[in-house]
Amino acid sequence: MVAEQPENGAMAEGHPMSGSAPDRADGEAPVRSRIISPSLLLPAEAVVFELKPSLWYVVIVSLPIAAAGVALVLLACFMEELAYVWRHSALVLGIWIVGVRVAVGFLEWLGRTYVLTDRRILKQHGVLNVRVECAGLEEIQTTFVAQAAFQRAVGIGTVFFRCAAGATDAQAWEHVRRPKDVHAHIIAQIERWKRARANRQGE
Repeated sequence: MVAEQPENGAMAEGHPMSGSAPDRADGEAPVRSRIISPSLLLPAEAVVFELKPSLWYVVIVSLPIAAAGVALVLLACFMEELAYVWRHSALVLGIWIVGVRVAVGFLEWLGRTYVLTDRRILKQHGVLNVRVECAGLEEIQTTFVAQAAFQRAVGIGTVFFRCAAGATDAQAWEHVRRPKDVHAHIIAQIERWKRARANRQGE
């Protein structure tokens, strides 16, 4: 895994992209929430962007268990010395394992949303037990992009956040498309929020 961090606070050029997040140029007005419930937002809080993981998320989270299902299917197809009833059972079970795990992975993808507002980061996740994790932008001490070899090959990555001691635990936005662009927008918004807080305190 390779971690990448901008030098001296510099941010990469570009804009976050996903199937559910609009492109925004710096300085444009915040967008209305289209995915998360407005009830999760604080009074007067504005959404900068919201996005879902890449659909590669479904593949990655499903792979370990789905691979076992594929192995059963291959066993049923090529182990001719096994009795028919065992081969048939292995084939049906393997198909069910793959199908169910991919379906659950897709539901997990549907339930996962990452949101940057003008003052916080939020992560909503879960299928039956939906949870929301959040942290104020002023609490974030470090944020960086990490990409495993496979993630780099398909153009996705994970954005990590490390927060101040005693604040919300570290968060990770996993398997997002164009992670460097997403990271750049987050860095820019953190700087804007810190400047706004400093200006209010100086008045």
